[in-house]
Amino acid sequence: MSMQVHRCRFIDYVPQAINAIEYAPKLSIRPYIAVGRANGDIELWQARENLVYVKTIPGIANGSLETLAWAHRTDLTEDELELFDTEKEQTKFKKQLREKAPRLFSAGLNAVIVEWDLGKLIPKAAVDSYGGAVWCMATNHAQTKLAVGTEDGHIRIFDILDDKLAYQHCFDKVNSRILSLAWSHDDTTIITGSADSCVRIWDAETRRISARMTLPKEGRDPTLVWAVKVLKSGAIVSGDSRGHVVFWDSTMRVVQQDFKALGADVLCLATDESGYTVYASGVDPKITQFKLFIGNRPAGTVDKNKDSDADASVIKKKINARSRKWQLAGLRRYHTHDVRALAVSSHLQTDLLISGGIDTQVTSCESRPFPNENPHRQPCFTPHNNIISVAPKGELILQRQDMTLKLWALGKAEPVSKTLGDQMESGQSLQVYERQRDLLRMDLKLKTNLLCSVISLSGSLIAVSDAEGPKLYSVTRIDDSRGGVRVRRVKAFPPDNFVPEYSEARGAVQMQFTGDEKTLVIATVEGFISVVDISQWTSGVFTTVCRHCCHRSEKSEVEADAGCSDVPTYPAIFRSQIPADTATRTIVSLTISKNDKYVAASDSTGSITVSQLGANKQTLLPNANDAAKASLPTAIAFDANDNLVITSSANHIRIWDVATSKYSNWSRQHGSKNIPKSFAGMMDCVSGIMINPTEPTCVYLWAANHITRVDLSLPPGSAKAVLNVHKRKQIEQSIIEQVVEERAACEKRSERHEQKRMKKQLVGGGGSSEHANGDHSMDVDGETNSNADTEKTVVSEAATDMTNQSKDWEGTIIARLREAGIDVAEPHNFRMTQRYQSLMHTSFIDTNTMVVVERPWIDVASALPSAYHRHKYGHS
Repeated sequence: MSMQVHRCRFIDYVPQAINAIEYAPKLSIRPYIAVGRANGDIELWQARENLVYVKTIPGIANGSLETLAWAHRTDLTEDELELFDTEKEQTKFKKQLREKAPRLFSAGLNAVIVEWDLGKLIPKAAVDSYGGAVWCMATNHAQTKLAVGTEDGHIRIFDILDDKLAYQHCFDKVNSRILSLAWSHDDTTIITGSADSCVRIWDAETRRISARMTLPKEGRDPTLVWAVKVLKSGAIVSGDSRGHVVFWDSTMRVVQQDFKALGADVLCLATDESGYTVYASGVDPKITQFKLFIGNRPAGTVDKNKDSDADASVIKKKINARSRKWQLAGLRRYHTHDVRALAVSSHLQTDLLISGGIDTQVTSCESRPFPNENPHRQPCFTPHNNIISVAPKGELILQRQDMTLKLWALGKAEPVSKTLGDQMESGQSLQVYERQRDLLRMDLKLKTNLLCSVISLSGSLIAVSDAEGPKLYSVTRIDDSRGGVRVRRVKAFPPDNFVPEYSEARGAVQMQFTGDEKTLVIATVEGFISVVDISQWTSGVFTTVCRHCCHRSEKSEVEADAGCSDVPTYPAIFRSQIPADTATRTIVSLTISKNDKYVAASDSTGSITVSQLGANKQTLLPNANDAAKASLPTAIAFDANDNLVITSSANHIRIWDVATSKYSNWSRQHGSKNIPKSFAGMMDCVSGIMINPTEPTCVYLWAANHITRVDLSLPPGSAKAVLNVHKRKQIEQSIIEQVVEERAACEKRSERHEQKRMKKQLVGGGGSSEHANGDHSMDVDGETNSNADTEKTVVSEAATDMTNQSKDWEGTIIARLREAGIDVAEPHNFRMTQRYQSLMHTSFIDTNTMVVVERPWIDVASALPSAYHRHKYGHS
């Protein structure tokens, strides 16, 4: 079967630099990782079997993001300890605190500190910094105060106790902006790095400087202290504009060790939980690792070997006697440009070192084996975030970035006859007679970056949404030589009642048009799935058909939805969830069946629902097995038979039979247990699912680096199977050629053996008279033995000859293919191609016609600023 592919590399999406990365506190229920971009967007990821993208909080218009901070209080304050009489009451309250969602704060050069609502994706609170641009901030270890370093040289403390964000007081002023700060582990002191070559230690109670440590200058300009950290031992680490990492003695307030770590500014530092390992990076984008050694042994191994009290006392004496020394343990270059953020966590199942910077890629690796661990680079664009939307009938591509929309028309190739199509090889290019066209660039005036965007099948309608609410635009093609389009806003959209009056937010996180373009399904930030009739959009008439509330599971939400009477509203069944899940819940995927009968949605807690459009029929899908509970859905889509196909962050595949309301037999037998290891072990999660109309039993799964065809009517095949079809062909060809060469060599050896055997038989028949002369009587015994050996050799060669003639060469090929992971006896399922890389989108626009949108890294790199220049081989 031949398939035509539109390979699109003209999309000019330019990702934003990464300015901050922060792990959620250790005791958070959800292991969130916040990644802050230069345009103010904050991406939320989770550390599961791999790094899993969850959702994006859109940045505020003209906003700025320089720093992030999490807060999650799990211990009681002194006042709260007095409120509870028994330890049981204290334990119960601590559990309540732990089950609450963590709080996320951001700040930047616009002098505003924002606390974000992780569920509604909007600011929860915002306060002025009272000191200009914010360069750094950090919460104390008790999670009750937020310290902020500002442009005017003040440290300002904000009270965050009991969900507050209120200015409390400020410290003494220094005559330089504060670039970095960190709390000591007992919260009694704050350490700051400034733009005046100084590292200062502040008393948190008196709010005055208790010590000042000065770094040398290089030239006339002062040294900028871009990063500071406080280790568990109390030692202070700083990174500065000279490229130095300095370890300070916090007691004597002097330099303990000074390393020239980088060739340029050190912009960020990260430490593991134990405080025995420090990572540094910056303008020189290599990541440098420092380890604490006690004697000749790493500090971590010394602690692990405390087998007895006697040993512990001996080790303690040795530690006191010897000075602890930091050593440069390794370095690697994972990035091409400045690294602005590092984060490391040791409390997760996999200890991850995550980095990011101007090259826009989130890079992760295990921290323990660093620098020998190869990193995994996430694509420069966020996966499964619907940046690209395709109109199959109109052959248009819609691109979203920040507050801008771009519309492209696909190119056209010369038609191919069926006869010629059968003769063409895979990957062969077609002659293009009409190239793609840039039809539209539309800069919208909004208060936040866009949350979502979608184009209808014909391309006549575009729906977008920011945090304020959805908007609808009509698209009209202009019949002129340029072939442009005219776009106008449909002002009557959306209807006021697409969300109820008691809803606090109107933003949409997902939207989908039905196939007939008469209905628009809207998933809001508060979990409503609203079905809006847009069939009379030309007249400005819109009707909210109904609201499905199956993702709103809190008791108060269910009661409010049940009492709603303005439009038909179908509330969910109350189900108990921890507050952390309720507070951070956001619908992340939405899909409509091919017959426009069902809509399915998944949210950030892992819940998946299927609803019948316009009817009170809602189904919450159960977890298929225990393994599925630990993973999150990454893509959902209805197949040709209205079955819902689901992929998870563990790269498992589930199929929900909507008609019978249960998982299919294939899903129960193979969905997680028998998936080929090379597919299940991929670091990139599946980003989308495609259905080819001519293959009703097949689905196409795509991620950033592969497209895989899976036939759901067949078993997955061997667990060790080679999935890449190109690699599979190479292995097959190599093995077949090798066996053919071996067979030819065996045949040649057989011919030589046959000739040799015949010759020896002829020579042996007339050779007895020679030995009768008795010239070599002493060799008679030896000659006799030689004749016996000759007979054995002839028999052996004859046997070999017979073996070569009867050898099963076909069986040899089959056996070697099986050893290489190719079993010809089993059907070849999970056919993968990795010909296309950096995939932003793939979809079918017609029978056997696919659109593949790539964003090659080399194109992104060409739009980035110049990188740090290293001298090589003595040349500049």
